[in-house]
Amino acid sequence: MEEKQVYIRENFWLDIQDNEQKYAHIIMIATKPDIIKQAPLYLELKQRWELVILVHTGQHYDYNLSKWVLWEFGMEVDVNLNIHGKLHEKYSMIIQRLGDFLIDLSENYKKIPVPYVHGDTLTATTADKAAFLNKFAVVHVEAGIRTFTPNKDFYHNLFNEYEKWNFDWKEYYKSLQDFSIYETGSIEPYPEQFDTRSIEASTGFFAAPVELYKKTLRQEWFPKEFIKVTGNTVVDAIRMSEKKVWESKAFEMFPNMKWKDFIFITVHRRENTEKKERFLAIYHGIKKLIEDGVNVCFLWLYASEFAIDKYWLRADIEALKKKYKDNFAYGPALAHHHEVIDMISVAWAVVTDSGSMQEEANIVWTPCVTLRFGSDRTETILAGNNLLAPPINSSLIADVVSWAIANKKMKWKNLYWENVSWKIVDEVLKLLKKDGKLFRFDDERLDLEQFFNWK
Repeated sequence: MEEKQVYIRENFWLDIQDNEQKYAHIIMIATKPDIIKQAPLYLELKQRWELVILVHTGQHYDYNLSKWVLWEFGMEVDVNLNIHGKLHEKYSMIIQRLGDFLIDLSENYKKIPVPYVHGDTLTATTADKAAFLNKFAVVHVEAGIRTFTPNKDFYHNLFNEYEKWNFDWKEYYKSLQDFSIYETGSIEPYPEQFDTRSIEASTGFFAAPVELYKKTLRQEWFPKEFIKVTGNTVVDAIRMSEKKVWESKAFEMFPNMKWKDFIFITVHRRENTEKKERFLAIYHGIKKLIEDGVNVCFLWLYASEFAIDKYWLRADIEALKKKYKDNFAYGPALAHHHEVIDMISVAWAVVTDSGSMQEEANIVWTPCVTLRFGSDRTETILAGNNLLAPPINSSLIADVVSWAIANKKMKWKNLYWENVSWKIVDEVLKLLKKDGKLFRFDDERLDLEQFFNWK
């Protein structure tokens, strides 16, 4: 595959030509979370003998972040857009390359594209534009997710009380479950909060994971008849991966964590890794936990590795590995989803700035601590399964984690239902059967065509 060319698998267009289906269900993927959450939809559509096309943007295509997850879920890429460059270049490249592909598919092969985009990703917010500008609407999987952030007064009180050694952890836990303290409008996670908002206007079917995000969509005046609370497809992916846990080699990679109570840590958000003060607060919070004897498994990702080198922490982390070899593990991301599930299912807690990890921790009943000021999975915080550890004060971060692992109340039931992909596909096929397409102008959406009179 040449770096700057779109890759289309051999015989793809012949297969499309021979296929008699009217609709082309296009599953868009790019990052590892995309693949994991879109895999159940891909497999459900395949099982129903629908025409399914898997389009990979090429954003993550290496061993640990893409290839082995594709293999794990039995997914074959039909089209790789092979994007590259800076963020704005990737945006424009997906819109142009996918737009050309959709035109080819619809005009030359007479298929109606039905793209499925996931969550708050770069792929979702560009694939939807490529579709919308050519009069196709997308299925938005995990629609409506918005960051809810405790307000300024809450945080000022938190830090003032903490500095006075006058902080009540039980009260903090309880207060985070009070919905009245939250406000919306944050641009974090960046740029994902922009992405998820901008997708909605081009969406033909909204698959909201929980009731909270159906409410956000209704507050933003999107039509209620196209919004369904379906649950989250990551549940289906986890159920698949749980069947493969016996194959996991995760604890061969991190043998000093085996049979121990440990915390599983990932850090990759731009706003955490590209801002020195925030990353140092997180890093030194983790270091305090290690020095206190907590078993810590810290997975390095590209963004956290970048930050460790940028802020001259490489020698320090190597020294920690050597000095605390019994209770500190630092190594690469796990290639397979079932290995991640293997580890987080038995972890004492998950400590992360990832959105998907907050969901996965809830589903496997593991307490979570989120290294952000707010969360786009606020439902897990309101349910008591998740705590915010704002990346400002390293001691506070360490203390929040220590409190979380000691609090058995944080083990909470799955919020995201079961058999989610079946529900989403069922709803989409019903809409297609009823209306013939997902893109509708107002005369179609409001069923006004029966009143046309041009005489």
